[in-house]
Formats: sequence, structure tokens, C-alpha cells
Amino acid sequence: MIWKYNLRLTYLFLILNFGTTQICMGQNSSLEFWPETDIWYRLNSAWRLSSFIPLTKYNESESRDINFYLNIDYAWGHSQFPISRRMLDQEKEQILKAWMVRGGFMKGWSLGNDSSEYAEDMFFTELHRRLPIKGNVLLSHRFRVDTRWLGQDNDFSYRFRYRLMVEKEYKSGNYSIVPYVNIEPYWDSRYSKVVKTRAIGGVTTSWGNRFAVEGNLTYQYDETYDTENLYAINVILHIFLEKSKKTK
Repeated sequence: MIWKYNLRLTYLFLILNFGTTQICMGQNSSLEFWPETDIWYRLNSAWRLSSFIPLTKYNESESRDINFYLNIDYAWGHSQFPISRRMLDQEKEQILKAWMVRGGFMKGWSLGNDSSEYAEDMFFTELHRRLPIKGNVLLSHRFRVDTRWLGQDNDFSYRFRYRLMVEKEYKSGNYSIVPYVNIEPYWDSRYSKVVKTRAIGGVTTSWGNRFAVEGNLTYQYDETYDTENLYAINVILHIFLEKSKKTK
């Protein structure tokens, strides 16, 4: 079956990425593991709520950080070439809307004995533009603004982030697999320049009607750290919920 073949490709992709990471890492690098749970709640075809809970660890830090995101999305518009997708963040196959705006709040802090090492409150907004192209490939642009209050003193700063992503979905019956790559530079007001860039390659595989599993390799270059190069193996469990429709 095609989904089994694609699943083998997923495992091979992660193994090759992990092996390449081990070879490329040097003294100026670190390798981390970032588990995450994302919960999606669809209200209707346009509105959606979500919550993300990632656990991360960065370079010199001795502790893990936890972040809680609360988001609301609104999608609208039609593309010139409509594309039907069972995407990683949508529990049912449907025609993708051309535009989406997201607003949200994030609170983060360090866990364990070094709980004061990291603290952050953040409000953010995102604008997404989805552009289907030939071969059932989806090109997405995302522009994001973060307003942040960092540390115990709540120092204010802001960031501008632009992400370009390419993805393609393969479907067989009720199963789907979505390989993707993206790149995202971060402009930070504390330095008045781009100081961080992330590049991500990964795969998402559906798991029944209510779940999906995503695995990716994240590479991050951040010149504000002594160890500028960070590699992270990211595993995400997606849980999909939907507002029940009233029956007459």
C-alpha cells in the first residue's frame, strides 16, 4: 500500500537527517530533543482555536523550557487553482482557503531548579498566504510579528519573522503523508538586525481521524549564543477536535 511505502520513506528521512546531524556537529553546535503536543479545535470552515505545548532546550541552558500557546485562526478567500488537502492541522479533507490570519498569546518559563533562567510573555499575529502550484504542491508565505516581555524585569522587545514553506501531500484512502521544508529568518529589535535563522525539514503522517504525528529536523543559527548552531529533533503529536453540528 502507498501509505506504508511513504511511512518507510518518513523513517528513512529521519534516520538520514539524524545521521547527517551527528556528522556535521562540532564544538560550536548542540543537539536537542523537542517534544510537543498541539491541540486543534475547529469551530467551522473559517474559524479555529488551537493550543501548542512545546518543551525545548537551547544550547548553553541547563534546564528545559515550556511554552503554552493559545491561538485563534480565521481563514478566507479562494485560490486561482483550488487544492483539496488533508493537512497536518486539519482533521478533514477540504478546499484550502487562500488567506489565514492568526492571533495568539504565549507564556514560557524554565522548569526545575533553574526556573528563573527564562521567562517570557508574548502576543503575536501572523498572516498566511497559500499558493497552490503544479504537481499538488503548496507554497506558503507567513509573516509574523512578536511583541515580547522577557525575563524577571519584563524587558520589552519585538521581532519580525518571515517563513517560506513548500509541502506536498500524498493520500491513500484515509491515510496521508505530508513532507515539507521551510526557512525562517528572525529580525530582533534588541539588535536591529536578523540574528537567528531556522531551517526545518520534516514529515507529517495522519493517524486515524483525530491524530497525526509529525517529525522534523530543525537547524537553527543564532549569533547571540556562544554555540551558534543548534540541531533539534522535533516530534509533535497533533490532536484534532471539532465543534459538533446540531441535528434537526
